[in-house]
This record gives sequence, C-alpha cells and structure tokens, in this order.
Amino acid sequence: MTVQKQRASTDGHPMPKKRKPSLVANLAMLIAFLGIIFLGFVVYVFGDEREVSELEGRELTQRPEISVDGILSGEYIETFESYANDQVFQRDRWMTVNGMVQKNVLRQRMNNGIFALSSGMLLEPSGSVNDFAGFEQPFTSFSNEMKEADIPVYFASAPSKSAFAKNQGLTPEYIRSNEDVSRKNLNSVMEKSGLNVIDLYEGLSSETMEDIYFYNDHHWNIHGAYNGYEQIVQTLQETYPELDIVNKDQFESTTLEAPYHGSYARKVSLPYVVKNDYLEYWEPKNGFSTEVCVEQTECGREVLDRQVLKEKGQFADSYMAFMGGNYSELTIEQKDPKNDTHLLVLKDSYANPLLGLLGESVGKLSVLDVRYTEGKIDVAEYAKENDVDGVLFIHNDRINGMLDFYKESL
Repeated sequence: MTVQKQRASTDGHPMPKKRKPSLVANLAMLIAFLGIIFLGFVVYVFGDEREVSELEGRELTQRPEISVDGILSGEYIETFESYANDQVFQRDRWMTVNGMVQKNVLRQRMNNGIFALSSGMLLEPSGSVNDFAGFEQPFTSFSNEMKEADIPVYFASAPSKSAFAKNQGLTPEYIRSNEDVSRKNLNSVMEKSGLNVIDLYEGLSSETMEDIYFYNDHHWNIHGAYNGYEQIVQTLQETYPELDIVNKDQFESTTLEAPYHGSYARKVSLPYVVKNDYLEYWEPKNGFSTEVCVEQTECGREVLDRQVLKEKGQFADSYMAFMGGNYSELTIEQKDPKNDTHLLVLKDSYANPLLGLLGESVGKLSVLDVRYTEGKIDVAEYAKENDVDGVLFIHNDRINGMLDFYKESL
C-alpha cells in the first residue's frame, strides 16, 4: 500500500492544502476589471470634463493636445496621466468615500499627510528639517542695499499650525515633526542676514491653539492675526512712534453662518471634519479708513471682499474675503491719513487678514507678493523709487518653497 506523505511546515505542523481559485471567482474578477476599463473609456470619450474641483479648491488638468513633440519628449504622457487622475468619474465622491473608510474603518488619524489631533484640529506635520541656508545670500544682499538707503527691514515670523502644536506639546511623540526646529533656523538665517526679526510665537504662545487657528485650514483666524498685528506695531513703534494700535473694542465682529471648509478639510475630505469652522471678520465701528488699489489699476476697493462673504457653496473659500485673495501688487492707503508713514510689505497669504488691521495704523502700505510678480519687480528698486520708510516681511515659517521667487526679486 502506498502511503502519501504530508508536507510539514518549518514548525512541524502540516501545511494546509492550497485552494485553487474557482472559475466563477476568476470570471467575476475579469468582468469587474473589464468593466472598470470600459467605464473609464466611456467617461473619457463622453464624460464632462471639469475645470475646477470645489472639494480640493484647485484647477483640474485638462485633456492635453496630441503632438509628435509632446509624445517624444514624454510631456504628453505625463500630462495625460495627471489628466486621467483629475478627471476620474465622480472624483470628489470617491475621495469622500475613501476618507470615510480611512477614518471610520481603518481608524487612521493620518491621511494624505494630514494628522488629526485628539481635539479634531487638523495639521500637516513635517519630519524634515529646513535649514533655509539658501535664503541668506539674497536676503543679506537686500538688507545691505536697504541699509545704504537708510530703510529699516523687519521680518515678522508667524508659527505654522504644526510648529505651534509641536511647541505646545500637542503633537504625539510617534508623529515626526521638526517644524519648531525649522522655524528657529528660519529666524536665525534672517537675523544673520541683517533683518530685525519679530518672532510672533512669543505673543501667541500664551493662547490656546483653538483660539488662534482654524480647525480645518492651515491659516490662523482673525484672533491670531490680531495678536500678530499687535506685536508687529509694538515693535514698529520703536522706530515709528506715530503709529497707534487699534484696540479690539474698536472693532465690530461678524461671523458667517455657513461652515468654512478650509485647505486641510479639502485635502482629506469632510469625514475628517469633527468640528466646523465659521469665518469671523472684524470691521472698525466707524468703518474702514482705507482704500485699496489692486495692481495700480483697480482702485476704490475695501480690504474685505464683500462678494466672497456672500458665497454659499459648501466649499466656498471664505478666507478669500481677506483682501480678496493674493495679488502681485496692492496699495492700502488711508483716505484721511493719520500719519505719513509708508511701509513696503512682502508677504504670503498668512498676512491677508492682518493687512486690513495694519492699514488702520499705517498711513500707506505698498504690498508685494513675489509668487505673482514673476520676477518683473526688483524689490530694492521698488522700495527706493516709492520712497518707503521701512520694509516689512510677513510670513509663516513654511516659506522654503518661496526661495526661487525671492532669488528673482531681491
């Protein structure tokens, strides 16, 4: 009689017999696979292409034109891949479903680089350390040129949400975050470059995170911006004593009724939103004293965009109400000047709610955003030609991506 030997595993136990996939299972998988391809083909040929994703708050890649040069260079394939990802059928709905699975089924607090604190506050920690060494040369050169022109230069450094959370001990140890180290490196480089650094974390550190930042966006709110405004003007008063700080009780607060779903909420989708934000804005009780000119052509505007305040969409970017967004050049000038101080401000979007407040203290502000000037404006020449009394940079500590812009402009 033939005795069949059963294979044993390395621990001495019999190995279970492998089951071959059934014909029905294989057929079902094949049909599903072909169905997905067919659906993708139908959507590609007959589907409506969207120009903008309201959920993500960005423009979507459009179908590229076919050309021999594009195919040979690989540019066509690269653009088509981006187009295919952006134009997936029901993309926003799939992103929401994915967010629900990640949060409620897999119990993941980190999704797409965004981490949810136990409070529900969303932030984007970074484990890398930025030394900002590349900023030293252009900023030192600019600082020296301003010293020769007797124009003081200040750098107001606002902590990003992740840097604030790390400094406050709110980020769990298992989440790598070196934001606080990067922030200190940035301030050190600016000091070495000859700029007067205003570290806004000093005044913000006594506040709770929920009071000064949005839950679901990367920006600070009007309360955080006012704290920064106070610190900046207090520092500037040492050189420009004519500047006054407008007290909180001189403003009237208004809060929009519709929830504001900010940049982080869009990035991980709404299932990760455990507490809604509501945009709050302030106006002086006697009305704004300023008038805004955009790019030297469109004048007579306010520091608040009233049209944005009226938008009702689920993903309306309410933060755009501050200054109406970002522009290459702005002037904010008091209609009945309280003083003749003229400051040049270089900034990112963190400065937008602060600019409306600062305009109530400074006679005239000229504002540049080098991300949009396309290197066409030499900042040093602009400062001298416009006879400014000082230069003020207002940035959050995540400006490593702006190095090339400043190399072109300083």
